[in-house]
Amino acid sequence: MNRKQKHLQGRRGEVFLELTRDVPPDQVICTAVDVHKYYHRVMLVNGRQEVLVPSFNVDTFQSGYDQLCAVIDETIARTQAKVLFIGMEPTGHYFENLARHLLDRYPNVRLVNSYAVSKNRDQKMLRNQKDDDIDLCSIADLILRNNCFPFQPLCQEYLRLQNWVRFHKAKVKARTALMNQIIGHLDRIFPGLVATQEDQPKLFADFWTNQTAQHLIRLCPNPRLLASMHPQELIQMFHAHQCRMGMVTACRIIDFAQRVLLPPADVIDARLPLLTLDLTLMDILEQVISQTQEQIASLLAKTPGQVLTQIKGIGVLWAASYIAGIGNPLCYEHAGQTFKRSGLISGRNDSGVHQRKGAGRHVTKVGDPHLRAALMQITHSLCQWQPYFGNYKTRLESRGKHPGVAAVATARKVNGVLFALMQTQSQFDPKDKRGQPVPPRKSVRNGKKQQPT
Repeated sequence: MNRKQKHLQGRRGEVFLELTRDVPPDQVICTAVDVHKYYHRVMLVNGRQEVLVPSFNVDTFQSGYDQLCAVIDETIARTQAKVLFIGMEPTGHYFENLARHLLDRYPNVRLVNSYAVSKNRDQKMLRNQKDDDIDLCSIADLILRNNCFPFQPLCQEYLRLQNWVRFHKAKVKARTALMNQIIGHLDRIFPGLVATQEDQPKLFADFWTNQTAQHLIRLCPNPRLLASMHPQELIQMFHAHQCRMGMVTACRIIDFAQRVLLPPADVIDARLPLLTLDLTLMDILEQVISQTQEQIASLLAKTPGQVLTQIKGIGVLWAASYIAGIGNPLCYEHAGQTFKRSGLISGRNDSGVHQRKGAGRHVTKVGDPHLRAALMQITHSLCQWQPYFGNYKTRLESRGKHPGVAAVATARKVNGVLFALMQTQSQFDPKDKRGQPVPPRKSVRNGKKQQPT
């Protein structure tokens, strides 16, 4: 425990104590809300855990919001309450609209992590029961014990940046799924064209980054037609569409098509229209992703996170994902608050859990998964490109730390450095023990330098 810490729950506990100090428990009200898609379940209790208003439902329209506020205001007037807490689980995106409206009217809106609610149910010996009222009781209990965190919605460029980052992530995922579908088409139309095994003949070293390969599957993916063509005909076809093609490459493509075990003509004819449509969709997705990246770069430039892109190993997308996870870094007092938001926990020094050097203990995922993924990606990249972090992780592992524990500890160090750079808007200039600049580190993989995303 930090010697300067005045409360078991740290600064969060001090704030809660300031709100409830010298306030009788029966004048503290907790409004627990179990959020659903089409309705919300609500219960009001006081600080003694006495039920003031039994559970009831409100709809997700304006009428439901007005009904909820009317019940809260009537209960405050009836009990002469001095402190009001409103708590709910951050269930997807369903909670956000209600929470934003409530925060405009009531100051103490709190979020309770779903993992904490589940564990609280276990503590109450309700493991096999699932009922909305039980969830409401768990939420209210956690709020009154201050096992929650304030709702701090993003706004302005941070809100737009978060939406663009999530949109980009979804479209990249859709592109990956579409690429797998295109490979399925080509495996049936042109067997061996997208070969990945080293011991097999390969026409293109990297199919998706080779421009000739991309032009080929759009202009002439039919291997039966290719096998019957003269090299000059293939060259003219490419030139007619302003695509480059030389005699050597044309001969190699036609020779490869002649070696293929050609599928039946009806199989090729059945698949070609599907391939054409998926390729059209792929081109649209590529254009959307490119525009999304431009928007992300533009929004990131308006935030303190722009300074992170000057660090070798952190690209625009990773920096934007990190900022989208934490929001405005100026709203935090110290880096530990942002790291706690990620939910990364390397392990506790409890007695009896030191066997196998920490192996087998799982990270308790109670934070933002998007922020957690962005921070770990940045940490992995910086360990490759920056010896300041790579040597730190290696040193921890050499002392017997489990690789997962060492990775989380390094992520904590990375988070602290990034937070300090954003607060001061300064350059990353690490020093060794002698106070000398740490020399840059080159990351080499398969003989080629890998550039960060």
